[in-house]
Amino acid sequence: MNELYAAVIHDVKNQLAELALRLGERADAQQEMSIAMSAARRLSEMLLVARQESELLSVNPDSVDTADFLSIMAAEYQELFPALKFEIDTSGAPAFAFFDDALVRLALSNALHNACRSARTRVRLAARERDGMLALEVADDGPGYPETMLENKGDTPAAASNSGTGLGLYLARKIAELHKLEGRSGRIELSNNGGAVFRMFLP
Repeated sequence: MNELYAAVIHDVKNQLAELALRLGERADAQQEMSIAMSAARRLSEMLLVARQESELLSVNPDSVDTADFLSIMAAEYQELFPALKFEIDTSGAPAFAFFDDALVRLALSNALHNACRSARTRVRLAARERDGMLALEVADDGPGYPETMLENKGDTPAAASNSGTGLGLYLARKIAELHKLEGRSGRIELSNNGGAVFRMFLP
């Protein structure tokens, strides 16, 4: 992707984000705001994937308050999906973790948006320490991941479907793998357990 295309995508993404903010001020435009935010996020994903394929994508880890990180995300999506119940569990997580806030937030936002679209009544955000890694989890009580998505696991950008573009999972896996510590790399896991469960493990 050359610099001109990247600049155009970046500009359109920012305009969509501005549109979403303005729609958010209207009580009768929540669905439209969700569509605009989703489109802006997908353009962000395209830019990051292009950078990753050009080997320009890198992580900038910093100390992150785990509880605040998940609470802010939950509050944002509670506004978009007011009918859903959001649960947060950070009881098994360290108070602070070390990762790239912006990149991980983008990866989890994709999983969280898909969870909200699929959920019947609730969405759960959790963080815990597992096998010496930080596990960030997004789960819903919907129909679960389709078998093709479970098989793909974000290894390649899957074709678009009603449950998402597939680009988000591919990017999430790349973002996780870029987090490295003492010979260990991050990863993602997908499963079904009373609904779809997305987990990102960070060393």
